[in-house]
Amino acid sequence: MSKNIELIQDLIKQAEQIAYRNGQHDAVEKRAEMLLRKIFGDSTHYLKSLKAIRYSPGIWTSGTPDSVFESSFNSGKKQLINLLNVIAEDLQLDTVINEPKKLADKSSPNSNNVFIVHGHNEEMKLAVARTIEKLKLNPIILHEQPSKGKTIIEKFTDNSEVSFAVVLLSADDISYNKSEKPENAKYRARQNVIFELGYFIGKLGRDRVLALHEQENDFEIPSDYSGVLFVPFDKSGKWQFDLVKELKALGISVDANDIL
Repeated sequence: MSKNIELIQDLIKQAEQIAYRNGQHDAVEKRAEMLLRKIFGDSTHYLKSLKAIRYSPGIWTSGTPDSVFESSFNSGKKQLINLLNVIAEDLQLDTVINEPKKLADKSSPNSNNVFIVHGHNEEMKLAVARTIEKLKLNPIILHEQPSKGKTIIEKFTDNSEVSFAVVLLSADDISYNKSEKPENAKYRARQNVIFELGYFIGKLGRDRVLALHEQENDFEIPSDYSGVLFVPFDKSGKWQFDLVKELKALGISVDANDIL
C-alpha cells in the first residue's frame, strides 16, 4: 500500500473520532487540506469539495435549538468522511492501474538488451557476445557505444537500462593480503569489473545478474555477493545453457536451440 493511501486512511480514522463541540474538526480539516495539496496539487477539485463542507446551519438565529447545530455538524462530519473515502479509493485505483504499467516500463523497452561487463579476456567477451546475439538479444558492450561527449560513468549509467547483465570475471590481476607472502597470490578480476558487478546487483537484483568466472587455478571469486550465481566459463560451453536457463526463468524469450 502506498504511503499516500496510508495517510488518507489515518485521516479517516481521525475524522471518525471528532465529535460535536470537541474542537477537533478544524485540525482534521487543515491536515486534509495539506495532504490534498501535497498529493494532488493546489488546483485539485478535492480541495473545492473540502472547503464546501459546512459544519453549521446556513441560516440560524439566537433561538435556533442546539439540536440543529449538532445535526448540521454531524452532516458535515459525514461529508468529510465520505470525501476522504472517495480520495482513498481514487488512490487505490490509481495504484492498481499504474503498477502494471510501471513494471512494463521498467522491463519492456530494453528487454532485449543484455549488458556485458568484461575485463581483458577478449575470448570470453566475444564468446558471450556471440551467444547473446544467437539468442536474438542485443549485447551491450560499453566501449562499442557512442560516447557523445559524456564521462565514463555517465556513459556507463546511460547504457545500463537493460533487463540482464553478464559479468565476466577473468584472471586479469594477481593479488595477496599484505600480511601474507607473494607465493600466496591469487588471480582475480579487475576492480572495475567488481564495481560494476555490485552496481548491477543493486540496480537489477541478484536474479538478473550472471557472473561467469574464468577456470583458472587459484582464482579468487568474490565472497561478499551472497546469492549471486557464479558459473564457470568452461570450454565445453555448459555456461551457455546456464545463461539460457536464467534468462528463461525471468520470462525473457530465448531458445536453447539457437546456440546449438
